[in-house]
Amino acid sequence: MTDAPAFDRLARPIQQILWDMRWPSLRPVQEEAIHKILDGEADLIISAQTAAGKTEAAFLPILSRMYENPANSVQTLYVGPLKALINDQFRRLERLCERAEILVHRWHGDVDAGRKKALVAKPSGVLLITPESIESLMINRSTSLARMFRSLQFVVIDEIHALVGSERGTHLRSLLFRLRRYVQGDFRIVGLSATLGDPDVVFPIYSRWMRPDKDRSIELLDVPTEGKRLLYKIHAYERTKSVNEVEQQDDNGPSAMPLGLAEEMYEHFAGRKNLIFANSKSDVEQFADSLNARCRQQRQPEEFLVHHGSLSKEIREFTEREMQGRRPRTTVCSSTLELGIDIGNVSAVGQIDPPWSVGSLVQRLGRSGRGENEPQCMRVYVREDALDAKASLVDRLYPDLLRAIAITELMLQEPPWVEPPQLDAFDLSTLTHQILSVLAETGGCQASEVFARLCSRGAFRVIDAQLFSGVLRSLGAHEIVEQMNRGDLILAPKGEAIVNHYSFYSAFASEIEYSVVYGATLIGMLPALFLPQFDDHFLLAGRRWQVVSVDDDRKEVTVRPSRGKKPPKFFGGGGEIHPRVRQMMREVAIGDRQFNYLNATAVRLLSDAHATALRAGLTNQSLVALTPAKCLWFTWTGTKIQRTLLLIADSIGLRARDCDVAIEFEAGVPDVIQRLQQAFREPIDASSLAARLPAKQTRKLDHLVAVPLLVQALAHDALDVIGAEGVVTAMSR
Repeated sequence: MTDAPAFDRLARPIQQILWDMRWPSLRPVQEEAIHKILDGEADLIISAQTAAGKTEAAFLPILSRMYENPANSVQTLYVGPLKALINDQFRRLERLCERAEILVHRWHGDVDAGRKKALVAKPSGVLLITPESIESLMINRSTSLARMFRSLQFVVIDEIHALVGSERGTHLRSLLFRLRRYVQGDFRIVGLSATLGDPDVVFPIYSRWMRPDKDRSIELLDVPTEGKRLLYKIHAYERTKSVNEVEQQDDNGPSAMPLGLAEEMYEHFAGRKNLIFANSKSDVEQFADSLNARCRQQRQPEEFLVHHGSLSKEIREFTEREMQGRRPRTTVCSSTLELGIDIGNVSAVGQIDPPWSVGSLVQRLGRSGRGENEPQCMRVYVREDALDAKASLVDRLYPDLLRAIAITELMLQEPPWVEPPQLDAFDLSTLTHQILSVLAETGGCQASEVFARLCSRGAFRVIDAQLFSGVLRSLGAHEIVEQMNRGDLILAPKGEAIVNHYSFYSAFASEIEYSVVYGATLIGMLPALFLPQFDDHFLLAGRRWQVVSVDDDRKEVTVRPSRGKKPPKFFGGGGEIHPRVRQMMREVAIGDRQFNYLNATAVRLLSDAHATALRAGLTNQSLVALTPAKCLWFTWTGTKIQRTLLLIADSIGLRARDCDVAIEFEAGVPDVIQRLQQAFREPIDASSLAARLPAKQTRKLDHLVAVPLLVQALAHDALDVIGAEGVVTAMSR
């Protein structure tokens, strides 16, 4: 490595633009990245807090290399997960490239067709693009790809933590493997992340995602936080339900606002620029409406905006522009603003109910305190129902409050603990998508070549030839692909219709939900992976229902009204929770720690939870007898293992229901222990368990795949038999 200062190593025009922009100095992450990118040929992951200058850290040395080695093709591909993020970065990069005369291009659905045509005709510079637009290029511009990307040197992946381990990340990785065929040589990958977690745990995972063949070394640039001050508070509120509210309440948690919550939120956020995150779109709308009603009561202009994926593009863009302006604005939003869209400096972040993951909490907190010497500020609002004499043991532990504290404690660890991404999913929907894409790109291809491009040399290494052949047979049976006399696979007319529709470019769909129907009446919606079983009882829209049938093709659950004083509840929905989060919840529940970031109500509720855990003996046992013929098993495990345990119980005839951190059995403690342990004396077939899941189609193109293959994929991706065995082994200790 040269001893020259990092700034001196930049190309002269890049230095000049930094002088023009009156940068006082380079930040530490930028200095280190300049040396690493200019000195070697390794891939790089840059991990630093939000607003630390990661984008410039990557592009200052990349643009310097481009200036010194120009080429007649796109030389750097910037991949962003959101169009709005691409638009923000486009403005920043255009300024950096002014003096170097490096062209910066955008490619997404809102970019003028003339600009796209000009880039195809004369490719150059930096191209900012979404994964879906790369897909569009593969299908619609396949004959131009070699000319556009032959001298591609760098691929910069922003918000890489939002992609690795997800369907969208698998899609992008497949596209990048396919893009290699059109590049002379190989490109370097630079990943940017503000939410990496413990490097010792996650760096090997990211490395395997980026370079499964280990054909290029990967370096990590992990810059410690600069000691930003943290202002953090958990506010708990109790909600007393009237008789009328009880009748209208569904079982997905409190939907109405506890007394005083809107008033306090207004005091916390009015008159400044903030973000308030919610876990559901209905909460986004409800809270924005309540807060604007408060504005009207105070005879102030309405200043609370909304932003979520179901809104029109125009409304979302209006909100983003308003947040970039000078007026005090607070946006109530879903995860759509979790990523790094530039909306200016945010004074504080709110969170309505705890998010499902530590990663989301870290990412959302990082939206505040972006300015120099500004603290990071976050308030988490936890809604709990006031309990009566009929409240269950689990309810008395206040699991939402426990989860809020648990994810906070994991975030505050040094380094922060963040859920590690899970690779090697049997994502047959995305595989199906890519098979169709390859056939559209090539016009026809031998099955062995498609397998090589996507599996043996592509992103789907976990898919073997037998499973791949099964997917092809499914596509043939649905008349999506057909085989020519010489063996080439081509798209059949039905396949061409799928690929030619604009919705094809995205490999994933919003969470698949099933309609819950009684007669001709739509009762509500439930997520596919959280459906009740046939004959189960559950609550929805404030009423008790019993499942009559589940129809995968129609995505429909037929129900009838259920009678009875205490039918099993069904906790429909929610996110996947990692076992470490639930284990930390247990530590909080049975411990006696005090947390100085709790408001008075949260302190009181936690004290009640401690007393409940002590009375129930949860410090030294996991099974609690409710009656001689009913018990609770406090598993304190993640969603995936809990799902597996419930299916095992069902397979051996144990009636059980999910109670968040516990499972309730309609059997006594000795019987539960004996039967569950007996179940593991013979190997448990995960596929047989997965076949019991009421919904098999959980992803976008699953309806094109044969059910036995979907069952095999669910067994691999949605269940954890080994983890379940470990929890059962420990249950009687």
